Amino acid sequence: MELIVCTYNNAQILDRALTAISLQKVSPGYYWNVLVVDNNCTDETAAIVEKHIQSQKILGLRRIVEKRQGLTHARICGIKNTTSEWVAFIDDDCLLAENWVENAIKFASSHPSCGAFGGKVVLDWELNPSPILVKYSVIFAASNLGETPKQLTRSNPHIPGAGLVLHRTALEKSGWLDKQFLNDREGKKLSSGGDSEIVLQILNAGYELWFTPDCVLRHFIPAKRISEKYLIDMNYAFGIAAPYIAGLRWNSSYWVWLAISILRILKYLWETVVCAIAAFNNSDKKIETLIKWKWTKGQIDTLLAILMMRGEERVKWLSVFK
Repeated sequence: MELIVCTYNNAQILDRALTAISLQKVSPGYYWNVLVVDNNCTDETAAIVEKHIQSQKILGLRRIVEKRQGLTHARICGIKNTTSEWVAFIDDDCLLAENWVENAIKFASSHPSCGAFGGKVVLDWELNPSPILVKYSVIFAASNLGETPKQLTRSNPHIPGAGLVLHRTALEKSGWLDKQFLNDREGKKLSSGGDSEIVLQILNAGYELWFTPDCVLRHFIPAKRISEKYLIDMNYAFGIAAPYIAGLRWNSSYWVWLAISILRILKYLWETVVCAIAAFNNSDKKIETLIKWKWTKGQIDTLLAILMMRGEERVKWLSVFK
């Protein structure tokens, strides 16, 4: 198994992530190494990685630079510069439990039909979050589906990118390496949804998706992200991605997708209005109204963009449908 750590100007937190990786307890005979994909970092990232290389506590650690900006480009670079049957995307702000790698290898080897899986993601807030942030913790990649392994269904196929483990053959057969609709996190731009796109492409290629409670990591949420404004902005980013994700998830005809998408937008608009009415007497509802509106607006913006597509872009989009 190879761990791919994509990073952009996050050197100090990356240092913590690599330190956690260096503390992994893995039984002899289990092959694993780490590739850091530097996505045009201008901070101390190169020096931090070199420090860990020199420490020799992470065997096989190396760094490569991806000039195309964006998390999706960085992930593709990581896949193309590794060879293992299984690869894992570890965010640069994720701290792995010391048995994460061994448990991931064991789970992968015991589930040959699995194309992708993930584990528990526990949020590690730098500052105490407000109740509204806790309520929407899934936006920050929180994930816990219980204490037993669970196969995911099309109705709930989400696996966070923080700790997403992929079977190389499944990824290749899914077509994701050749065609992507979403480019996650371009520099400071909060674009999102790429994790779901990968997972759904793999599901549509006929592979299983799984959750395992044995792979636990802490997702560090720095103070700069612990705000209602960040939460609202993230909901707009997820709203932008939602129509694309829905097209992959439903695996239906174009016209069915269009009808359901319009109905969903109307539903979210109604929920936004109801929430806005309640906001007159509740300050938390004011924030929630903005969250719902941004989510809805993102979907509207993308739906209009899709309807206006022409040429090769439209052909690419229509290829999603039956």
